[in-house]
Amino acid sequence: MRFAIFSLAFDGPVHFGEASQGGGLEQAGMGYPADTLFSALCTELSAEGALADLARLREGVTFGRLLLSDLLPWRVVGDEMAYYLPRPILQLARRAQQPLAYRETCVQATARKRAKKLKYLRASRLADFLQAMQTDGRWEEETPEFGAQALTERVNCRGAASLPYFVGTFSFCADAGLYLLAGMEREEDQDWLEALLRWLGCLGIGGKRSSGCGKFHLAEDALSLDEVGLYADDAALCRMLRNVSAPWQMTLSPLLPTREEIQEVRQGSYALRHVGGFVTEAAHAEKKRGVYLVEAGSCFRARPAGQVAVLGTSGGHEVLRYGKGLYVGVTV
Repeated sequence: MRFAIFSLAFDGPVHFGEASQGGGLEQAGMGYPADTLFSALCTELSAEGALADLARLREGVTFGRLLLSDLLPWRVVGDEMAYYLPRPILQLARRAQQPLAYRETCVQATARKRAKKLKYLRASRLADFLQAMQTDGRWEEETPEFGAQALTERVNCRGAASLPYFVGTFSFCADAGLYLLAGMEREEDQDWLEALLRWLGCLGIGGKRSSGCGKFHLAEDALSLDEVGLYADDAALCRMLRNVSAPWQMTLSPLLPTREEIQEVRQGSYALRHVGGFVTEAAHAEKKRGVYLVEAGSCFRARPAGQVAVLGTSGGHEVLRYGKGLYVGVTV
């Protein structure tokens, strides 16, 4: 399988709901999971009547010929594109060391607590971070700011009385954005997916698109991964993607395991996210089946493939939830 990075640069603010905080209008973050991206692509292709592209997308992910990661942050650092990965969900045992003085013990404990709050790490520095967590816990590198949240007051004029409400948005820095890491079996799928993302960028992703939120363009052409690499992080990503023998395999996308894979998942270290909602058709809304997804950053001893689940129907078409795993090998 070949891998490529598609770097998205946003033309304005985005409104991505934070489900962990209730998903209200006033909540917004920078995370955009692979299952939401897949649903957005399916919805827009269906609305456009691009049935051939829709079938190609659905068949590709269903049979594992096309794998998608979450949209993860990138930022220009010096003269390089720095690509970040989620911090692994791992409970690492500390290696034995000499007894320390009380003050030094407090310093190490504080450093470990600070490190555990990190959400993202540079791909090329992931192994060094895990090494530090197994020793003194000190990690001096701070994750840079990728942008800033804002809360905007707006007015709802549809009712008898005008009522104010607030909308949360996230605006990326000029030299930052999100990237998609995709695995493809066929070479021609890279150009097809790149064209698909350019088209989706004109429509936008996330909420409040009618207000101009969520539109993006590609910061550069798709970057095909190899072990030499153009930057330090994409070279590291390529090595980890191909490291199937590593003791831990970290997923970069939500995973929906099959019944046969559940026991394998239980032996790993993971976090869960519940997804549900409604399927809306004309003026009718029908609740779709809810599922629990294993979050990106979860680690397993192997690479469970996962599945694409059918959650309901809309307009005679199946409503799918993406849950295929895309993994990097993590050595500790």
